[in-house]
Amino acid sequence: MRRLLIIIAVSFFSTVLPAQNSSWMHYLEELAENDDTNGDYIENLYEELSYLSEHPFNIQTLDKHDLERLPFLTATQIENLLYYIYRYSPIVDIHELKNVEDFDRQTIEYLLPFIYVGKTEFLPDKPTAKNIWKLIKHETSLGTNFTVQEKAGYKKVSQEEKSLHPNRYYLGSSQALSFRYNLNYKDKIQFGLTGKKNAGEIFWSEQQKGFEHYAVSLTFKDLGNLKTLVFGNYHLSFGEGLVMNNFFSMGKTSNALNINQKNTGIRRDASANESRSFNGVAGTLKFNKLEASLFFSYRRPDATADSSTIRSFKTDDYHRTINDIQKKNNSEVNLAGTNIQWKSEYLSVGATVAYYSFGYKELNPKLKPYNLYYLRGREHANAGINYSFYRRNFMFQGETAMDKSGKMASINNLSFTPASFISWTLSYRYYMKDYNALYSKAFSESSTVQNESGLYCGMKLRFLRRLELAGYWDYFSFPWLKHEIDAPSSGNDFLAQLSYNTSQNIQMSVRYRWKEKYKNQLAENTYETAVLPYSQHLWRYVFDYKPNEFLAFKTQFDCKLFKDATAGRTGWGATQTFSLNPEHNKFQLNAGIAYFSSPEWDTRISLYEKNVLHAFTFSTYYGEGLRYYALIKWKIARPLTVYLKAASTHYFDRDAISSGLERIEGKEKSDIYFLVKYRF
Repeated sequence: MRRLLIIIAVSFFSTVLPAQNSSWMHYLEELAENDDTNGDYIENLYEELSYLSEHPFNIQTLDKHDLERLPFLTATQIENLLYYIYRYSPIVDIHELKNVEDFDRQTIEYLLPFIYVGKTEFLPDKPTAKNIWKLIKHETSLGTNFTVQEKAGYKKVSQEEKSLHPNRYYLGSSQALSFRYNLNYKDKIQFGLTGKKNAGEIFWSEQQKGFEHYAVSLTFKDLGNLKTLVFGNYHLSFGEGLVMNNFFSMGKTSNALNINQKNTGIRRDASANESRSFNGVAGTLKFNKLEASLFFSYRRPDATADSSTIRSFKTDDYHRTINDIQKKNNSEVNLAGTNIQWKSEYLSVGATVAYYSFGYKELNPKLKPYNLYYLRGREHANAGINYSFYRRNFMFQGETAMDKSGKMASINNLSFTPASFISWTLSYRYYMKDYNALYSKAFSESSTVQNESGLYCGMKLRFLRRLELAGYWDYFSFPWLKHEIDAPSSGNDFLAQLSYNTSQNIQMSVRYRWKEKYKNQLAENTYETAVLPYSQHLWRYVFDYKPNEFLAFKTQFDCKLFKDATAGRTGWGATQTFSLNPEHNKFQLNAGIAYFSSPEWDTRISLYEKNVLHAFTFSTYYGEGLRYYALIKWKIARPLTVYLKAASTHYFDRDAISSGLERIEGKEKSDIYFLVKYRF
């Protein structure tokens, strides 16, 4: 009876409360759904896009570098938009975007938060102290979040108990804290300072004074021949990412044409992430069609290591227990390299070289059959050549790279639009089983650029004005073993999505995704382990409705069927969200409720929900329960904005949530988020 009431309630919301308008966060949601996508990279991208949405570009002065920071735009769409601005400038109305070739409604909705129509502004020829101070913008924020219920790691016990079992308890308080300060002078000079303390970490003690982690960056941009110069924390991304990319890589989404990596070069890192950024100096000089970049970094990453050997790098950024503290700054990585890029109107060719060493220690993971070809030694190097050719509705783009041992990796993409209503993308990747590049991140099924080959075909078809069919098929193979796969294997990934726009205010989409892979399993009716196939079938229905400029609603149904050698299991979920955004944006309200029923981890349901600024929430649930949240954004005054979110998950099928130090006794887990932002 209880379950029936829940289904009726969610169905009522689905019909009475119409659904939230699509936004760029839907793109991140799809990326996060991929099991092999690293969550840290998604958070990096979320940080970047959150900042850009708060500091949009003037469409009159857009350039290619600006647009390449937006991952949902394909290379062809970027060229088409720049051509339209060049031909019809000045742009007088944002709705002109619908006239840009190859721009569909989804692309425009993704893009709108990042641009505005304004007058072209020019800096004074001779800046003075007065006008420099007037043009400097400051922004600072302070945030916190915590779980209401007590977790096992925060139990109050005697000092004697903590001394006997130090790793059974967290060292610090349950509140997470963050601080950010940004200074911006017309995007020419930027300074950023970030401080972060995770929940469970110490904020103040004899050994720890203040935030556990700080990130600092000072950036100079577009000053004569100097395109970019960054001191402090920064990211690098060149070519397709086979040699160097520690920021983000394109994944497989319903935007099936968009798999090309953007060659975004050097960018500052203003995030709170500790393990994914470089620390040092990097710069790019531009001479007409030629760009030359140099970079150097020295880092002390966390690692499982002894006096001579690094077994593995620790990338979760947590320093909550004695074990965590013992791994802190326990290794050394020195990086140096260069990138040379030549660009003309239609052709681009570049070369990247990177050298890195591990100081006085040797990287040597504990040897197992599947990691036989992993990176080992005291030093390593990579070199690669990237290339692209664009001509109207045709684009060819790729990169081929080699490591110190002569092992190779290559990816090549071909995109073309034979008619206005159809577009295709073809991609072939070949990553040798023993190719190694510590800072590579490129289009792949796995999380590493190694031991994989694949053929990808993506398509988008527009017909009957309101209908759009998008999809892809990706066949991949792994010539060597992988973790929990004790033999070479292969797989398929297929997606199809039909979108229907009934009006300017209503959108619907139906998506089906099928993935087949292999893993170690117990063969049916035996006790022997064999490498056998398993498959996932996922269905999603989304209904978006925006009755006016102030209200938006989204209804979503998800179903997942998982089949392996033993049986098939099914999980499903229903989600309803609501958004209220009154005129002048003084007050915004976002709320949502979701019901999920998923018997096992393999049938888990993943849900994205809005959060306070700088916080990305994409959680995965299994079991049976309800998830609900409310988020308030209140612009108290022009410079002052406050964010407050309350969220909770109630489980019907358990009396304890999570395990280990995160274990909560009870059926409910509730979280509070608070952030205040001040601009001056």
